[in-house]
Amino acid sequence: MRFEQTSILFLACSLAVIIGIGCGDAAPSASFQEAQKIHEQLDRLAAELHDELQLAVGDAEAQIEANLTAGDSIFAMQLGRVESQLGELDVRFHDWESTVVPLPGATCDHDHEHDHDHAHDHEHEHDHDHGHDHGSGVSLEGMSDEAILEIQQALMAELTEMGVLLEEVKSSLQNIGNEEDAE
Repeated sequence: MRFEQTSILFLACSLAVIIGIGCGDAAPSASFQEAQKIHEQLDRLAAELHDELQLAVGDAEAQIEANLTAGDSIFAMQLGRVESQLGELDVRFHDWESTVVPLPGATCDHDHEHDHDHAHDHEHEHDHDHGHDHGSGVSLEGMSDEAILEIQQALMAELTEMGVLLEEVKSSLQNIGNEEDAE
């Protein structure tokens, strides 16, 4: 269902852009067109990363619970450290997400709501709202197309770095699971 909503929003945004271009406005520069492509990728990749992050948190929580139930506090502590890293990455993701603002002329007024519960069983519970309006008032209006492109590229670089970190943490989680299976 989430994919369908995202697809519909994407199509609506694309249609609005096409209509806006067709109404006699000057064609956007190559830099702005590239910024638009990156921005669309950011929306899609951010949703995927966040979903993966939530799955990893759930997996870590399940493994911790299983180890505690089995009386294996050593592996549970190792898993707790990994879960903490996932929590820190989640906070970093939401900080990053709050910096994503719409491009000038964008007609999309969509929320990036996440269909999950952040009330985890650990110390860093999340009491924040995931619906937002792309940076709550911050605007790229008046910036050069090149500056807008640079911002989108920087946002993509940060998102990519978080993706790499998530894969590293997930690998640590897998390694701990493999160590546990070996014993």
